[in-house]
Amino acid sequence: MNTDQHRFDQAVARFDAANAEDPNGEIADGRVQPKELLYAQRLSAMLARFAPDSTESLRLAVRCQHIQRWKIPRSDYPKTPAGYKQWRS
Repeated sequence: MNTDQHRFDQAVARFDAANAEDPNGEIADGRVQPKELLYAQRLSAMLARFAPDSTESLRLAVRCQHIQRWKIPRSDYPKTPAGYKQWRS
């Protein structure tokens, strides 16, 4: 395995380990899986379908888009456009 691929695989493994801690579950393939881990896997699969030649940086960005998102609940912010922007920043 080349060094770049190894580095990429390590980064994905770290992202996945972080998202595997998600206490929120979703049923997929007949079992409950961590929601954000499943989301990251689905996004990566979709990117591979739509843009198979995408750059490493895009593939990494897609994989970690919602990394540990459950730690900052949307419900902690006002239900307004300004609250949404504050939550997302």
